[in-house]
Amino acid sequence: MKHRLARVVLALGIVFLAAGSLRAQEDKPLGPGWLSLDGSVGLLDKSIADGKGSLEKALGLTMGGFLDTSYTWSSNYPKRPNDISGRYFDKDHNRVVFNNFHLFVEKPEKDWGVGFRISGDFGRAGELLREATLWGKTLTSEPSAELREAYLTTTIPVGAGIGVKGGLFVTPLGTEILPNPGAYNDNISRSFAFNYGIPIRHLGMMFSYPFAKTLTASAGVVTGWDNPRDNNSAPSVLAGVNFTPMDSFGLASNIIYGPEQTHNDGRPRLVWSTVATIKPVDPLTLLLEYTVGGEDQAPTPTRTKDSYWHALAAIASWGWTDRFTTALRGEVFFDNQAARTFGLGAVQPMHNATLGEFTVTGSYKFTKMLIGRMEFRQDLANHGVYKKGASNADGNQTTLGAQLLYAF
Repeated sequence: MKHRLARVVLALGIVFLAAGSLRAQEDKPLGPGWLSLDGSVGLLDKSIADGKGSLEKALGLTMGGFLDTSYTWSSNYPKRPNDISGRYFDKDHNRVVFNNFHLFVEKPEKDWGVGFRISGDFGRAGELLREATLWGKTLTSEPSAELREAYLTTTIPVGAGIGVKGGLFVTPLGTEILPNPGAYNDNISRSFAFNYGIPIRHLGMMFSYPFAKTLTASAGVVTGWDNPRDNNSAPSVLAGVNFTPMDSFGLASNIIYGPEQTHNDGRPRLVWSTVATIKPVDPLTLLLEYTVGGEDQAPTPTRTKDSYWHALAAIASWGWTDRFTTALRGEVFFDNQAARTFGLGAVQPMHNATLGEFTVTGSYKFTKMLIGRMEFRQDLANHGVYKKGASNADGNQTTLGAQLLYAF
């Protein structure tokens, strides 16, 4: 075990020395790099890109996706099961995991007047997404595959045009998202705010309208949090604004309101998430998030009671070169009644939980399509909530992670 861990740490260290964050692919070639694989894997990149381009042209569709494999190690050595507390899509301790083969197909509105997007996840991420957003019990024995999004879009020709989106789509709340080609998170692991503070996706219909070039508002009705198969007879309401007065600053603020408890329409949940994107200088991007939520008579580890939670998070990403970027994330998640986390892996019922984390992530573009990433993360808490061994819990948790991504 020690020798295996030493090899993993050494490999992670090599990647980290050449760290960089994934960005949307550019037409111009990447600059030279010590770990460049442009002369080998880059040739495969070109063949795949050419083949995909020919297929897209023949079908009149846009296609793409990515492959994702990772390894995560926790200093707490969680046992039976080896789940790392506070994590979801990266919770498997000391395992090399094939996370995802993601594929999407989409059609712009301009050709037919109606556009669509369909995407799916195959692998561990598909299995976990299905568990988090289960349509029904009959799917529990199905393979590790899940439909992520399936929606139609169109524009009603009124004024500047009312945008319409209907179907299954990821939530507009929060900073972080489920991975998409060209729009990855800056870190490998997800924040506590993503895992516990906001929903993942919705089934419903959204309308949007650009009141100005810098201001767009949206509103709609959805079945609720995550589960497309509504768990009660009342829908939830989504509303938001996006304000971008300049290229260097943007603000997105979104709210979801409605009952989310099974067979209970009288206990609403409200979450409001605001994210500021700031680019003060060219290599630097800052993301600031504040999310606050509350729910009437929510279940907690001790009893049912009115509950609320809020999260503060900041991410700073610096692009040293077109191959090499580092990202820092700091976060505090206040779960005042433990209604969202239920105390994670605590041995005793928790009346409240305050979680914090500091994460350093680096990635390196071996080619435009092949990216390696390494991450160090330190989790803290006001109580022993991070599972340790088979039956204990601690207020600290350190994790190391590595990831390979191939986008096409």
